[in-house]
Formats: sequence, structure tokens, C-alpha cells
Amino acid sequence: MVSDPRVTRSLTRLGGLYRDPSRVDRDASTLLKSSVGNHLTPGIAPLVENNGEVAHCLVLQGTIAMHFRGNTYQLLVDLYLPPGYPHRPPVAYVRLTENMYLKENHMHVGSDGKVYLPYLHEWTMRTHNLVELVVAMSSVFSADPPVFTRAPSATPPPPPPATILPPVVVNDPPPPMPSHLLSSSNTSQQQQQAEAEARLAREAEEANRVMEAARKAEREEQERDQQMAAQKRWELQKKQQVKEQVLQKVLKHLQEVSMETKVQAQNYQRDQQRLNIAEEKLEKQLQLFQQAKNTLEEKSTIVEEKTVEIQEWLEMAAQAEQQNGTAQKEKSIDEVVQPVLKIHQQMLDLSAENASLTDALYFLDRCLYLGNLDCETHLKHVRQLAKRQFLARAHLMKVNQHLIRHPELGSTASF
Repeated sequence: MVSDPRVTRSLTRLGGLYRDPSRVDRDASTLLKSSVGNHLTPGIAPLVENNGEVAHCLVLQGTIAMHFRGNTYQLLVDLYLPPGYPHRPPVAYVRLTENMYLKENHMHVGSDGKVYLPYLHEWTMRTHNLVELVVAMSSVFSADPPVFTRAPSATPPPPPPATILPPVVVNDPPPPMPSHLLSSSNTSQQQQQAEAEARLAREAEEANRVMEAARKAEREEQERDQQMAAQKRWELQKKQQVKEQVLQKVLKHLQEVSMETKVQAQNYQRDQQRLNIAEEKLEKQLQLFQQAKNTLEEKSTIVEEKTVEIQEWLEMAAQAEQQNGTAQKEKSIDEVVQPVLKIHQQMLDLSAENASLTDALYFLDRCLYLGNLDCETHLKHVRQLAKRQFLARAHLMKVNQHLIRHPELGSTASF
């Protein structure tokens, strides 16, 4: 977009008034080159802020189009770009010409001509611009014009000065007037009559003009009443539309909140079910741990009791040995430990055989490793010993299962 040189010159004169002069130049030039702002002219003028401060800033002065009852009118406006533009919205004023007046209690224009629009109230630098502002002003003012005209008061012309005649004394009859003086007198009377008729015509024309002005003022008053009624209907309709929009938004928001609440309630219910299941599992585990604890305590008690019995037996054996006074000779483990039942003896034999076969297999592997035995002989003896060890272990497992099924067989032991 090519900048308007008039705007560029004005910004140069203002110096560093604006933080973003390129944005100001672009927005103002776009408005001046558009169809809605081609009657505006840039300049520099003082702007009085609400706090009383005065700042010279860029102003766009001119007219904007206003369409009313099929006719197009040009409304005189001033668009000020304050120092904080575009962060701050523009400031707009409606200006008056001769025989033009501001409408009282207008919805969007104050008594000083300042424009108040929702577009200005909702101004943001990213979404709003001057072209849309002028379009909004033209649309709002076309629905409800902020100004009206009034015919100038007609003042009747001053009456002509009265002719003062000297008093006439009738004593003797006047002498007859000459013929040339008689014609002159008739002419003067005709002129006076013509002037009187012209004066009457002017007075009649003035009266007609006053009556026409009164009728025109009455028509304008009726038009203003009609405009006010139309404006009230439009405002009522707009209010109803806004109410419906707000109601729809509230209903939509309530539906969304209801759905979110429902989903959250379902999630909470599922979490509660999971917690209940986890609580049941924890209770079962606690019960199992308590049972295991009780079992371990019982077995610990049994072990302690057996330990006490063994200690008592050892003490008794030591006392008996001291009483006899003679030291018994050392005995082998086979003589000290004697099984009570044959099945116990069988378990000892099988366990000893299993251990001896494991040792034999180990030494066979060592001989193969050291080269004292060939591979074929090694495999032959390993097969034989492994078969014997398998049978011994299988027999030992059967004996162990029999003892588990009959625990009373393993309840006693002899030393």
C-alpha cells in the first residue's frame, strides 16, 4: 500500500509522537484512498483529553456518507488519532454547519459532538481499523442521524416611512390647477398605489414564507418523531436480538458445563469402583499376611520349645557323663545317629548314594579334563552312573512324598 504524502508530511511534523508511525501512516493512507474516506483530509490539530491535557496529533477532517430515506447526505466529522494509537482507539467528533443542530439525547453522540460506538469501545489494534470505523459510523448514523437542520427565522422587512403632509387650511377654494400640474398629480397617485400594492404583495409573500416555514418545521418535527419511534423500535428489536443471543450462549454454556460435569462424575465413579476393588485386594492380602504371620509365630514357638528340649537333654547327658566318671570313647556318626524306622534308613542310604554318585561324576570329568581317560570310556561310565543317580533320586522323591502323606512317621528321631 502506497502511503499518502500528506499523511507522511504531517507525521514528520509531529516527530516521535507515535510509537508505530508506519502503522499510523498505513491506516490513515488506506482510509484516505478508500471509497468511504476519500472526502477526508489529513492535518494536525489539538486534542483535549479527559484529564485536561492538550496534545497535537494527526486528524482526518471532512465528510462521510450518510444514507437516510433514499437520499445521501455528507456528515461533517473529525477523526483524531491520539498519541497512543493504535493501542488507543481513535476519537471522533461530529461537526456542525450553518443552520445545523445536534439531536438531543442521541444514543451514540454526546452534547459536545463526541461519538460513542461499540466499535470504539471494543477497539483492539489487531482486528480493528479506520475503514471499518467509518463504515460503522455511516451505518449507525444512517439508521439514526445525529443532526438536523432548521430553516432560518424570517424577519419581515421594516415598513416604509410615513409621508408627513403639512396641514391644509380651507379658507378659500383653491384655484384651479393647470393641466400640466393635474397630470403630474395623477401620476404621483398611481405611483403611490403601485407601491402600496407591491408592499401588500411583499407582505403576503412574507406571510406565505412564514407559513411555509411553520409547515416545514411541523413536518420536520413529525419526521423526528417518526425517526425516534423507528429508533426505539430498532433499539427494542436489537435488545431482543441481544437477549436471544445471550440466552443461546448461556444455554450452550450450561450444556457444556453439564456434559463436563457428567463426564467428571462418570470418571469419579469409575475411580471409586477401582478403589473399592483395590481395597478388597488389599484386605485379602492383609488377611493372608496375617495368617502367614500367625503360622510363622506358631512354628517359631515350636522351634523354641524343641531348642529348649535339646538343651535340657544335652545338660542331662553331660550330668550323666560326669556321674559315671568315665569318658566314653569317641563314636562315629553312624553309631550316634540311628534311624527309628526302616524308611528313614532307606532315605539315608539313598541320600548317601546320590552324593557319592555326584562325586564320582565329578572325578570322571576331572580325569577326562586331565587326559587320564578317553572320551568313549568317559561317556560309558557317565551313562551308567547317571542312570543310577536318576533312579536313586526318583526313589528318594517317592519316599519323601510318602512321608509327607504320613507325617506321623517322621515325628520321632533317635540319636
